[in-house]
Amino acid sequence: MRRIRLAKVLLSGYLGLLLPLSAGPLLAAETCLPLTTSDELPEAAQHWHIGKIHFERNDIFDLSSKHSVWFHRFANDYHVITTEAALREDLLFSEGEPLNLSVLAETERLLRSRRYLRHADIVVSAYCPSSRTVEVTVRSWDNWSLLPRLSLGHSGGATKANLGLAEDNLWGTGNQAQIEYFTDSERDGYKLQFHSPNISGSHWQTTMQYADTSDGESYRLNLAKPFYRLSSERAYNLDIFKEIKDISEYARGDVYNEYKSNQQLIELSSGWSFWRDSDSVQHFNVGSTLDERKFDRNNDSTQAPPDNRDLSQVWLSWEFLQSDYRELTNFFLWNRVEDVNFGWQVSLRLGRLLESLGADQGGWHWQASVQKNFEINDISWLVSRLSYSQLHRNQLQEQQLFQSELRYVRHLSEQQVLIAQLQWSVGKNLFRDQRMTIGGDEGMRAFPLYYQTGDKAAIASLEYRYITHWHVWQLLDVALAGFVDAGRAWDNPQRPAGPDDEQNLAGYGIGIRLLPSHSSRGSVISIDLAKPVSDNPELSGWRWRLIAKRPF
Repeated sequence: MRRIRLAKVLLSGYLGLLLPLSAGPLLAAETCLPLTTSDELPEAAQHWHIGKIHFERNDIFDLSSKHSVWFHRFANDYHVITTEAALREDLLFSEGEPLNLSVLAETERLLRSRRYLRHADIVVSAYCPSSRTVEVTVRSWDNWSLLPRLSLGHSGGATKANLGLAEDNLWGTGNQAQIEYFTDSERDGYKLQFHSPNISGSHWQTTMQYADTSDGESYRLNLAKPFYRLSSERAYNLDIFKEIKDISEYARGDVYNEYKSNQQLIELSSGWSFWRDSDSVQHFNVGSTLDERKFDRNNDSTQAPPDNRDLSQVWLSWEFLQSDYRELTNFFLWNRVEDVNFGWQVSLRLGRLLESLGADQGGWHWQASVQKNFEINDISWLVSRLSYSQLHRNQLQEQQLFQSELRYVRHLSEQQVLIAQLQWSVGKNLFRDQRMTIGGDEGMRAFPLYYQTGDKAAIASLEYRYITHWHVWQLLDVALAGFVDAGRAWDNPQRPAGPDDEQNLAGYGIGIRLLPSHSSRGSVISIDLAKPVSDNPELSGWRWRLIAKRPF
């Protein structure tokens, strides 16, 4: 009997030694099969679950490049790369969930929208037949995010300057912090700002901002959870804003009147999604807005200020969003992947002004907007935006505003792009502080800032852009441009009479476009030399213009 027990013990021990050794070959036979791209994934595996998620985090500069120099190494050494935790918090999928390639693509777009990332892609990197799972790899490339805000710009006869510091990826967390001193044609002062785009992976976001300027102060507190993905079911928003500032009224680029503005706004809303399918969704929102604006004279006032107004209201809105994204290059920017939505985007909002909330009088306020991009052929596209708003108050004149923006993009070759743009705005009885302006930053690049103002405006422009192979130390991508502008703003009874009031404006010029290729602030820097076509002797000669702004 003892011999039988001893034999069992010895057999058990022998098997215990053999099983770990035999498990190796068994597991090796079940090794996951690597993939180069998600397109190689077998059709059957597209319905499996996600087993593992891998992260490949790349630094700012590729030091293996022959153009790499000492400050590229310095930047990589002293930059805090985006943490795996920050990237994981933005993922719209997790381990154990069924694989959905459209969700992977949607997450790619979300990551690429983060300004601290230069690029991101997500691929199925392996599939494991035995466990019927796949492995997903998230690859990201960082931007330089610690930015000294030191700039000097000149546009339309006015000088702008900024001095400060901004960090768009605080300690690799994706949060933004900024302190800045600024001066321009309107005011000077300093601004503090903090923004968190995704609080602890909850997809709640917050913005806190405070500014103290030469003509007043402003602050903003925003806490929101937007419809951050197509399948989001709920959205919330709380916005508190106050701003005190001086507003200047211009004629031909010169100030003819000033007054003080004090705006206070509080908005609270909630939204639901419904009628959702694989590529579209509809949203229903309900909210309340307290919007009070007061105006008063200041030391430079030459005319009476606008009337005070309170447009406090409750409102309902409906939105339709269709997801049809394409990955394009040389569309708004160049030399980088751009996510362009060719689906319909429609919104309607109806507000009821209530005296019980503080409104001056009862009435209705409704707004509508439509945005759609069209692919004409493989080398040309049309970008369109239309909006209409109407404000009807019981004892005051009805206000209306129609605005349209059309942009035609055509690739003449891999390096040549033709861009035509038309902006048309028609208003009726607009508030004085909301009239359209043209000149300088607002189109008509050969004319001073705010050269013409009015309830109606139209601008047409044509730009030829040649994308060079020049890269300034891997910091700036360079393009050359030539442009022609034509336009006019009119219907402003308060503006003093003078030359060019009833004339169409035109100008032309050449310029350089600089795109920071490794910076979290993806604004295009435009340096232009422009000449107006005008009989006004004050506008003779060429004007230079420098401005950094996000495109269209």
